Amino acid sequence: MSFGSAYTTLPDFDYHKPKTLEEALDLLKAHGDEAKLMGGGIGLIAFMKERLMSPAHVIDIKGIAELREITGLPGGGLRIGAGVSLTELLEEGRLGEEFGVLREAVSRVADPMIRRRATLVGNLCEAIPWVDSPPALIALDASVECVGPKGRRSIPVSSFIRGPVDIDLESDEIVTAVVIPPARGREGAFEKFTAGSEFSLASVAVVLTAEGKKRVPKVVYGAVNSVPARSVEVEDAIRDGLTPGSIRKAAQAALEKVECFDDVLASSGYRKHLVRVITTRVLGRMMAK
Repeated sequence: MSFGSAYTTLPDFDYHKPKTLEEALDLLKAHGDEAKLMGGGIGLIAFMKERLMSPAHVIDIKGIAELREITGLPGGGLRIGAGVSLTELLEEGRLGEEFGVLREAVSRVADPMIRRRATLVGNLCEAIPWVDSPPALIALDASVECVGPKGRRSIPVSSFIRGPVDIDLESDEIVTAVVIPPARGREGAFEKFTAGSEFSLASVAVVLTAEGKKRVPKVVYGAVNSVPARSVEVEDAIRDGLTPGSIRKAAQAALEKVECFDDVLASSGYRKHLVRVITTRVLGRMMAK
């Protein structure tokens, strides 16, 4: 990942590799705002090379055993540790149909080399609008677990990302895992559009969850605004089922109601067009199943 920095070296820093979560918390307490945590390091190293961040201390948590676990939860949920790479998540085999939207999103992150190093938690904590996993996690009602001096807390992913490079995490806290709750009869799909880079210009995650005889939709767009955005209007269009007609209504609702921004990658008008296209594609694929 690069935004065109002229720098090829990193600023000076002290490197720490704690073996336990307690040791990592002690390092954070000792160094405060001068420290940054590193999981996979993909985003942090890029930011440091571009001098967007210059921490005096880098705390590498990838070697902490308890953060490298993927655990099944009662009822079919999933807990993914902060040190689990995207490749490990895909190869571990737990992302079945009920987690299909996340499997599709993760498998399309950047390239195989980056996926071998990057982590799901790191992807979230970067809080860059154009990354792929946050919309899928929000559509799955996932939450973030974190720990600090005041104890443990859980934050919905939907409120954890507050803006570009802005998350609900104190400087003395560590994200330990992402937790996805169980849901019976859940299926989902992910779609995105890129233009010759690792970054999405627009993405969408759709999850349908069985409630009685109906399937309740949740639709979340990414890369079109500063934070992932749920669209109730698109959900309403497909609430009674997926048909060619309801998909057309959903695509039109996406065009008219999903707010899009301008940035260096694309204009808001172009993103408006893209959300209509990817909405049609993802819902068409789900109808065809």
